[in-house]
Amino acid sequence: MEQTITIQALIQMGALIMGIWGFYKVIMEIIKAITTRHDKEQAWDKAVDDIAVDRQALKTEFNARLDEQDAKIQQLYSMMCMCLRAQDTILEALTFNNIGNGDVREMRKELNKFISEQIGQ
Repeated sequence: MEQTITIQALIQMGALIMGIWGFYKVIMEIIKAITTRHDKEQAWDKAVDDIAVDRQALKTEFNARLDEQDAKIQQLYSMMCMCLRAQDTILEALTFNNIGNGDVREMRKELNKFISEQIGQ
């Protein structure tokens, strides 16, 4: 049994091979495009996650600094109150012992007014 291969058969076989090859290339390009997009989306998701982690770290650090500043402000406030009470006590002693003039009494009134307005809030 002898078979003859004609030019027409060779052309058809070549066209079939080229069609299969072209189909393979198209499929591979589609897979490459999908993979590239998937990789970009994963990179984007990772960047968003990294930003969220960094944001949380900054928030934690910011809150810690605020707490530290609040503690320092509270300490300064306590020191100021102590100094004002000491000044009031000194002015009271001066007034009680009749040391100084009317300016001492006036200053004590102004100091007590200031204390009641500012600190007594």
